[in-house]
Amino acid sequence: MNTFRLQHLLYGRYRLGTLVLAFLLAAPTAFAQTEPSEEVKYVEVPADEGPDPFEKPEQRERVSPMPWVEDDGGGAVKSPGGKAADGRARPGIVAGGAAGANAKARAKAAFPAAWAELEEMDRMIESGEVELDPRINTRQFAPLGTAGVFTRYSGNINTQMWQFSPWNKIGKLYFTTPGGGSSYCTANVISQRNIIVTAAHCLYTRGQGWHRNFRFVPADRFGVAPYGVYGWQSAGIMTNWITIGGRRWDIGMIRLSNNLSTGIPVTSYVGWLGRTWDQPYIMNLHSVGYASNLSTQYTHICTAESFNGGLDVLAKGCDMTYGSSGGGWLLRYHPYSNTQNIVTGVTSGPYPGGFGTTFVGPRFSSANFVPLCSFYGC
Repeated sequence: MNTFRLQHLLYGRYRLGTLVLAFLLAAPTAFAQTEPSEEVKYVEVPADEGPDPFEKPEQRERVSPMPWVEDDGGGAVKSPGGKAADGRARPGIVAGGAAGANAKARAKAAFPAAWAELEEMDRMIESGEVELDPRINTRQFAPLGTAGVFTRYSGNINTQMWQFSPWNKIGKLYFTTPGGGSSYCTANVISQRNIIVTAAHCLYTRGQGWHRNFRFVPADRFGVAPYGVYGWQSAGIMTNWITIGGRRWDIGMIRLSNNLSTGIPVTSYVGWLGRTWDQPYIMNLHSVGYASNLSTQYTHICTAESFNGGLDVLAKGCDMTYGSSGGGWLLRYHPYSNTQNIVTGVTSGPYPGGFGTTFVGPRFSSANFVPLCSFYGC
């Protein structure tokens, strides 16, 4: 069937065209839909987007995190260890990739002020002039996944972590909301085609519409952008997020434009994380996010065993809250590796009754992740 898009042409004119996707199933009454669809909805950057509201570090520092949304999809949460109906699907996996030779040197040359500021910050941390995050959670995690049980530690505040994988491939996503406010989420580079994945509620507020003015800052640290700031070409979500809602469909993607000052794509500076789908529900995962209850200025990481939170929903212990939305859940977490660190889900919201101790997110699957990735040509 057909989906429609508004194409921006030269000289500010527009053309309404159709994009035929063989794998899409169109619903004739989309806004009354109650059954899942494989349709993807997306929006392109408008020609009249206006000035960049997140151009300067001080502008970005004032932005508040995106609150979590209620799970209104009507799906019952299964007990830990429960078996999913589609758990027999064969997993798919694509490795991550490096940025290429001399990527750090090129980034340092392109953004010298940012690198100088962060290197001075590293020097102060190493000399003891600045203390590292003292709020490190040392809870022990249990096998088979247990709500409220995890280990959490600070992320890219630690010296030089912002220069290496996987931390330099994860960043803050800034945007304006339909109500005119500004907010941020966490997002992850997952393709050499300059695609980032995040939560759908970071792209579209149900009942209100699309967010705008998306700006992605990989390895954002205290508002400093060591790899620059990236605009957007288009943002996409599953139609099911609009019509049904629920954690299963809380996944979205953005195709980034090249850097606003150098014209170079994000993957030329940081590379990209791996991606996988249809994995088991019980896995040892690391979740990364810019959680405002811990710090809005750098990432934190929770490691725990995941468990079944419902059909295509993962759950795991973690105390991160607002701002961590869209942060990657990494399988095969391996510091400094460009081929490991594979995204299998993103943060969506709290586990029922577990706000601040356990959260959930969509499990990447053939139903939610594959249609979006196929649409964008990941």
